Amino acid sequence: MASDTLKMESSTLVTLALNASQPAEKISQNEAKLLAIVVLGFGSFLCGVLPIYISQRNRERYPGTLSFLLCFGAGVLLATAIVHMLPEIRESLGEFAEIVFCGGFFLMYAIDELMLFCGIGAHDHGEQGALQQVRPYSVCEDSDAASTSSRRERRYGANEETKSLLGQQANDPENIITHRSMESVAGFAGNLSRRSSVSVQPQQQRSPTNAAEMQLTGVFGLLLALCMHSLLEGLAIGVQNSGPKVLLLLGAVSAHKFVVGFALGVELCTYNARQRCSHVLQVLTFSLGSVAGIGIGMGLDGLNETLTNLIMPILQGLAGGTLLYVTVSEVLPRERAKRFVHTRGIGPIQFIAVALGFSLMSVLSLVLTDE
Repeated sequence: MASDTLKMESSTLVTLALNASQPAEKISQNEAKLLAIVVLGFGSFLCGVLPIYISQRNRERYPGTLSFLLCFGAGVLLATAIVHMLPEIRESLGEFAEIVFCGGFFLMYAIDELMLFCGIGAHDHGEQGALQQVRPYSVCEDSDAASTSSRRERRYGANEETKSLLGQQANDPENIITHRSMESVAGFAGNLSRRSSVSVQPQQQRSPTNAAEMQLTGVFGLLLALCMHSLLEGLAIGVQNSGPKVLLLLGAVSAHKFVVGFALGVELCTYNARQRCSHVLQVLTFSLGSVAGIGIGMGLDGLNETLTNLIMPILQGLAGGTLLYVTVSEVLPRERAKRFVHTRGIGPIQFIAVALGFSLMSVLSLVLTDE
């Protein structure tokens, strides 16, 4: 009887302990998710606004350093799309993963072309854009110098000398030929200056508008892809049912999200060099993606498995393809075109920066996936 009583008491204690541990586990789960909201929200925001403190003077003084950081960020974004996101899509969609991934690429391509067709955005991805930004100014300067020198010759030398020569030796054929040649050269220089000023001024007037329009699609695509990716990562954290799982995913997501946030901040510094308010709002939108995803995931926890098994991988694939398009069609062509503006030796440095960013993000993705 005593042994039976002890067994009943021990089983009762175990039951009470289990019942007591369930609320504690549930509270720790909610606390872990709140911690994830704070860490991902504030951490990604701080990393995104950090490049603002790179002053405009330093950007103009060290353009090679800024291009290195932008190419490093391009490598990070490229690895995020291919190494980090694509394998996760393949686990859920199987052989259709690449099709959905390319669907995101073509979706962003179609949006880009639609905006171009409607006159909303204008792109100049290739090397010709950099050449057009440099060559008109040199032609204008040369033509101005030629016209100035021709005016000086006609004002101070040509008229006085030809008058004296014509007055003294009007019948000398050599002097007549010299006078006519000087007038023809001066007239040619004046016509050249007028033609160059007419051809260059419209380009100079259009360049600020084209620059502003060119930035619209790039910023839109980059923010769309990263915000969608952040939202889906937040959903993955929000649907977890235990505190340790939430903390594990928090470490995995924050390890690469902060790097991506810094890359986004550097990229936005190029688009919005003098608009800090716009920069802060865009980084805030990016940082709120994970926060909103965690909140939505907490509300949808255990309600519908179709959301996590089908819809989320499809959205993840579209986001990955969009990110790939922005990287290879927006960021990299623009930075590679800068080798015509700056020294030609910047090309290998840009390649090294892209390789470093890709390698860093690939190592983080592989290590966190193995863990």
